[in-house]
Amino acid sequence: MSDPIYADKTALIIDDQEFVLNIVCKMLEQIGFGTIKTAADGQGGLEAVAASRPAIVLCDIEMRPMDGLTFLKELRDSSDPSVRDTPVIFLTSHGRHELVSQARALGADGFVTKPATVTMLRERIEQSFDSRAA
Repeated sequence: MSDPIYADKTALIIDDQEFVLNIVCKMLEQIGFGTIKTAADGQGGLEAVAASRPAIVLCDIEMRPMDGLTFLKELRDSSDPSVRDTPVIFLTSHGRHELVSQARALGADGFVTKPATVTMLRERIEQSFDSRAA
């Protein structure tokens, strides 16, 4: 069910697998995001964040040439607060403790294990927005 509170918001999906981009894009449409942007790796993601100022980023961890952890580090190191403070949720097929620990240390807002569901994605997005509003 589409939520009108997201209708004026932009989401960015960063993943190097086109089918994942398409699936997550459809899920975000169901959630109700008005604009959905995509990027194929972390560098493209940084450029897309600077250009479109998304309300949230959903990002894969394992990509080349720039992976999700490097993307997040560079994002959090930005001198622009509207870029630096963008919420980032990792979409990952890995539950490896060391990756999760690294991502949390870099400032990840949440994790969704692939394959994601619309319900889980919506919950993580809401948690992300709620924790930043607090």
